[in-house]
Amino acid sequence: MIVDSHTHILPGEFRDQQERWLAADRTFSALFNDTAALTASSKDLITEMDEAGVDISVALGYGWTDQDAARLSNDYLIATAAEFPGKIVPYCSVDPSWGEAALREVERCLSSGARGIGELHADTQGWNPEQVEGLRGIMALASEAAVPVLVHASEPVGHSYPGKGATTPNRLLNLAAAFPDVAFIFAHFGGGLPFYALVPEVAETLSNVYFDSAATPFLYRPDVYAISAAAAGSDRILFGSDFPLIRQGRAMEGVRSSGLNDTDIDLALGGNVMDLLGLKSD
Repeated sequence: MIVDSHTHILPGEFRDQQERWLAADRTFSALFNDTAALTASSKDLITEMDEAGVDISVALGYGWTDQDAARLSNDYLIATAAEFPGKIVPYCSVDPSWGEAALREVERCLSSGARGIGELHADTQGWNPEQVEGLRGIMALASEAAVPVLVHASEPVGHSYPGKGATTPNRLLNLAAAFPDVAFIFAHFGGGLPFYALVPEVAETLSNVYFDSAATPFLYRPDVYAISAAAAGSDRILFGSDFPLIRQGRAMEGVRSSGLNDTDIDLALGGNVMDLLGLKSD
């Protein structure tokens, strides 16, 4: 089974009323103020999966700051999973700064079929990985429900791009240490955090952390897979395309040409995330 652990889809309202959502939501504005930025519908994703040979896609939110945007997106992801059973796994996204409203939205979505929380985006949402008190409620829900929390990560070096932010490896490490009972997925290879797993105390702290490969063709050479697997463990690497930013077939080819052995390729392309989410193959 091939599972794409990081895709994004949006209902038509975000395209039809783009100016409204650019004004209302900071994360949407950071990512889509450039009119060349791509959005995709559920049917776009299903077509892409069929063409690329992807069996299951995890569909994420965008780290919303506006509650109406979050509910609209979360409902769409859950409805899409119901429309395409066994093909789409929905997560839900909230802003921790909403307090009780964020907890109610997570509870609502989990009871409706969401299988994870994310994507969270500390920079646009304004929460601080070094100040974790405001995150305890959401993390408790994730731990109790045994669902992962997916967090956007930023490389501390390299080129700038829309939404990059400053959620760098040292800050993510603090987050993992603060909530050892939560399974975290740090996107974009955690901004390079797997490389630091060569430090013994870092490796110990990362025991509850996975790394997805979203947008890898824009960020790293293909051997990032093999290097990260050697440093952090091949059981910690999750294939993610970041569709529609990256085509799924292109992203998969990066995994296959990465230098990983066949067993580790199978783990990255689906085995690891299926174990994490408790998914069953047909």
